[in-house]
Amino acid sequence: MDDNEYRERLAHDIAGWTRGGLITPEQGRAILARIGAGEPRAVGILRLGWFVTAISIVGALVLAGGVTLLFASQWEDLPTWFRTASIVAGMLVSYAAGYVLIYRLEMQRVGSALLLLGTLLYEAGLFLLAQIYNMPVDSPILLLLAAAGTLPLAYLFESRVVLLIGIANLTAWVITEMVQRYPDSPKTQSALLVLAALGVALYAIGHLHALRRATTVFVDVYAISGLLVVLGLVYAFTFDEPWSAMIDDGIKSYAAPPVVYVAIAVAGALVFAQAWLRPRETETSVDVAAQTIVLGIAAVVATWPAWTGYAVLFNAVYFAVAIGLVTRGYLRGDERYINLGLAIVGLGLITRYADVFWSLLARSAFFIIGGLLLLGVAFAIERMRRGLIRSMGAPDDETGAGAPRGLPA
Repeated sequence: MDDNEYRERLAHDIAGWTRGGLITPEQGRAILARIGAGEPRAVGILRLGWFVTAISIVGALVLAGGVTLLFASQWEDLPTWFRTASIVAGMLVSYAAGYVLIYRLEMQRVGSALLLLGTLLYEAGLFLLAQIYNMPVDSPILLLLAAAGTLPLAYLFESRVVLLIGIANLTAWVITEMVQRYPDSPKTQSALLVLAALGVALYAIGHLHALRRATTVFVDVYAISGLLVVLGLVYAFTFDEPWSAMIDDGIKSYAAPPVVYVAIAVAGALVFAQAWLRPRETETSVDVAAQTIVLGIAAVVATWPAWTGYAVLFNAVYFAVAIGLVTRGYLRGDERYINLGLAIVGLGLITRYADVFWSLLARSAFFIIGGLLLLGVAFAIERMRRGLIRSMGAPDDETGAGAPRGLPA
């Protein structure tokens, strides 16, 4: 984070702290004065950067949509060479303009929006080119090419947004590849265990990025993406239906395709590298142990899938990960992990209520009781969240006591 970005972020946060009563306006001005932005006009100019970011992103999305509609209306009437050239030219022009704005004119926000535009045009262009040359547009290889084109670009421009798009492409490719390669439903469910390995691999790769200063900006993108991939798969496996289908179809032991074991081995190698290279700290040990457990469960499920107790096991894993996120946020003083973990707990409780009582209660009773339970869960989670944040030494939204720490609650 450069000095300008730091100042803009601090000005934005201080404005939120002041509105919430965490600090007085005088304290806010004093803090900003230390970085040369104590005057109200300077603060307003700094906060304007967030507005520029929003406008730039919306502008890039609107422009991408307009270009797509323009070509779509005349697409069939245009010659093949022109359609191909226009796709490539639009992408290259967006990248070039983004580069000039970022590195020559130091307009990071507008340049990043044009970089995003180029990425969107590249991904749309892959499917349009497939259509032009009569290739299957539902082929998973297009998603793999999308990931291969966006991930290096993220590193070239140090863009977290482009990296997130690349990871999404990679995840979508794994899902579509497994579903198409193993179309039989129980086989597909076994093959989707590759997602567990992918999530662990992304998490491990994220923490390996922390070893180099130049790549630390990507740590959270990889780590949170990996967590969400694992949690998405675990959430799907908390239901009884996938396991009942496997048992009813007579799926035997060792029925998972070899790709599952290969993926688990690759992820295991990354976990080992993380354990070897990261500093010998308690957090590292807990991280490595948790990743190893997830991979171990995936290997066991892939080998012996026909067991009626897996839904209970995955519910335990789901809530254990959520509690782990809350604990990590508490120990690191990072409210983001606390909020994410508590949101996951809330989603799990709501899901289990709907799963159990939907068929047992009358619809009116289901919604009345469900609404009351939701309010109760929200109240309990909010009390827990505030208690954790207070014990971390961070200010509470209502009292405003203490000094700001990390992100606002």
